[in-house]
Formats: sequence, C-alpha cells, structure tokens
Amino acid sequence: MKILKNLSYSVLVFSLLASACGKKIDIEPQNDISSENALSSAADVNNVLVGAYTIMAHPALYGTNLLMIADLYASPGYVNWTGSFSTYRDISNQNLISTNEDATRTWTRAYQAINAANTVLESLGVVTDADMKKEIEGKALFVRGIMHFELVRLYALPYEAGGANSSLGVPIATKAVKAFEDITPDVPRNSVAEVYKQAEDDLIAAISLLSDSPDLYAAKGMLARLYLQKGDYPNAREQANDIIESGEYALAKNLEDPFRIKNSTEGVFEIQQNEQSHAGSSNDGLATFYSSYLNNTGGKVGRGDLSILNSFVNTYDETDKRRTQMIYEGTGAKAGWFTKKWYNYFDNIPVVRLTELYLTRAECNARLGTSVGDSPLNDINLLRERAGLEDLATVTIDQILTERNKELAFEGYRIHDLKRTKKNIGTLPYNAPKLVFPIPYREVSVNSNLKQNPGYN
Repeated sequence: MKILKNLSYSVLVFSLLASACGKKIDIEPQNDISSENALSSAADVNNVLVGAYTIMAHPALYGTNLLMIADLYASPGYVNWTGSFSTYRDISNQNLISTNEDATRTWTRAYQAINAANTVLESLGVVTDADMKKEIEGKALFVRGIMHFELVRLYALPYEAGGANSSLGVPIATKAVKAFEDITPDVPRNSVAEVYKQAEDDLIAAISLLSDSPDLYAAKGMLARLYLQKGDYPNAREQANDIIESGEYALAKNLEDPFRIKNSTEGVFEIQQNEQSHAGSSNDGLATFYSSYLNNTGGKVGRGDLSILNSFVNTYDETDKRRTQMIYEGTGAKAGWFTKKWYNYFDNIPVVRLTELYLTRAECNARLGTSVGDSPLNDINLLRERAGLEDLATVTIDQILTERNKELAFEGYRIHDLKRTKKNIGTLPYNAPKLVFPIPYREVSVNSNLKQNPGYN
C-alpha cells in the first residue's frame, strides 16, 4: 500500500492511503507496504494481515475510541467527562461538529483496516498452502466485516428491525486502493441495510473459512453482536450458544480476571497489548482516561478524565461485587468513582468475552420464549451468583437488560444497546441526528456524492 501525504481527495483517498493526523499524535503508519515490491509471497500477504490487526488496535479503534466514545455518547446518568480534550467533551455533550478529530480519525483508521483486508483478499493468489490461504482469507474477511459494522453503527441512523433501513449508511469498500489509478473520487454512501448485509456476509464467510482456527469464535461473537443489533434474535441466540457450548471458554470466577489476565478463560476476542505495543499511556489508551489511582511507588496512574456518576454507581446493590470490586474511589489525578476494568496501561483489551454471550443468549431466549442451551433465568442467575447476589425467582427482559447494563458497563455497549432497544439517551430519542457521528468534513468537502448527516452541514 502506498502512503500518500498532503493530498485532498475523496473519502477513500484520505481514509485508505493518507497518514492520519489525530488531535494528540501524528503517526506515520508502520504497517504500509509499497505495492511495487510487496505481496509476492505468503509471508508478504500475512504481514499486511498483521498490519490490519495492528490498525484495529490503534487508539482510534479498539485501542480506545470504539469502546470509550460509546460510553461518552451515552453519558447522561452514566459517566462524566472532565478532561481537557474538546473532541471527547463534545461527544459527551452530544454536540459534535463535522471537523471533530476523533470522529475523523476513527473513520480514517477503520477504512485503513478495511483497505489492508482488501489488499490481502486480492493477493491470495500468491499463497500456495491451502490451509494457510483459508485462514488468511477468513481473518481478512473478519476484519473487513467488523470494521464496516462498527462504522455503520456510529455514522448512520440505527438499524430498525423489520424496516427498510434505506437511510444512508457508510461507503462499502471491497476493492483495495494500492495506487492512484485505484482511487474512486466520487464514492457514495450505501444504505444502512446494504452495509449490514456486507458485514454479515463477510462474517459468515469468515466463519466458514476459520472452522479449524481459534479465531472462529471471535467471528461468531461479532456476528452474534451484529444479529442482536439487528433484532435478529434466532441467529444471535444460535451464534452465542455455539460459543458457550463449544467448551473453549469458561466464566472467570474473579470479576477482574478478564481485564488483568491476558487471554483469560472468557476472552473470546482480545486486543493484544504489552509494554512495547499499546494504545497509549499519556494521551490515549483506555487506562489513561479511565484510571485515577496511586501505584505502589506513589505515582499517579491515569488522567482520571472519565469518572462514573453517583447515580449509576447507586444502581448496583451495595453487596454487588461489580460495585465493591470493580468500581473504586479515585486517589490519583482526580477524585470520584472509576472503573477497575481499564486499570493498567498494558493489559489486553477484551472486545468480546463470554459474559456478553450469556447475556445475549438469555435475552434472545427470553424474547423468543425458548430455552436453547439453558433458560434465561439460569443464565442470568449464573452471572448474579458470580457477582455475589441472590438468585432471581423469575426474570423479565427488562431485568436481563438491566443485568447487561451493569455487567458490561464501560466496555462500549451502552449507546448501541440503548439505540437497539429504542431508549432515550438523556433527553434525546434513540434515533436523534445528534447521536450519529458526522461524516468527516474533509471527506464531504471533496466528494459531492458523499452526503453529510443531518445537522452537520
């Protein structure tokens, strides 16, 4: 892939080729390979695939933004932003402008990952080992599928179960941009329905190719999430149940383990981090913004920019371990309540963990009046028992959603769950234009076919 700098073309030029400039850092992509001398061997193709995964670990994606901005966007009654970065403050206030740099860098990095995946898919001919080819193709489709899914959830109106979903989504990219002649300068936005279909098809294809790979369940987990977002409860239930019944994963007894132990027993899809490769420890990274405590030597860990509101803390029972063990009072840069999920700079980041799949199965079974795998009551009581709470005698869908809200708090689910269940976010309805990210200004300004979202013109 060529690196083109200081150019102003359409969405796919900047998003797929140019180096990204964030508000905090200016990073030259480290995983780009010149199209003139790359991809002549299986090792070259695999290197580009590794680059795609590395892009997904960037702070603009799973390293920070795809989890944190979903919390910030749903901040009323939940979390409080006290940091100095205005782009995050505007997201928290649900008052974005089209030049918001975090909206821009998330878009840009997601399309860079998609482009890397497309480059891999178009270069499979040089991979001669059949098993390796299958796995590489499956992983590339996984990347492309989940990036389209994340983009359409943020930059488009919510998917309406049973509706036409003809509103504007995001551009679907299935062709690699490797040189100037590959550039499409007038790319339009596809519909929400089309983008969901593309993401679903990619994940289904990935699953069929990864049948002998440990990455199989990561693809199934993200597909379960996609189906749940669509309100496709039978298929969401099937994917979630397959993972639970596989025997490959087990709920951690200690609530903190999935966030402290790398590749824990319930980690289905994790972003790998270590001291050399991580999302950041001063101006980016989940622990940077969520943590506020003194370490063993008295040093301050974290900026403490994202604290938990008292009103949300008080939704937990006083004996709930999700409160007593996973929420603490800040002793570092700032006071207040903070989550212990994002506590250390170099911990892995669980994107899909087994807890989510139990909650998905329980909700889908409850909505469908079924007990595939187990009853909704048993699934919810299993999680409540781990949290040190008494079993429920019966369970309703509202109670399942409440448990989901508490169990998955601060992991990037809230805004998407509120939208799919059609709940207000503060004073705004679930489908308010203010709850949709703007298409980056620099993209729409050079492409008249790329329509801006309402309220950002």
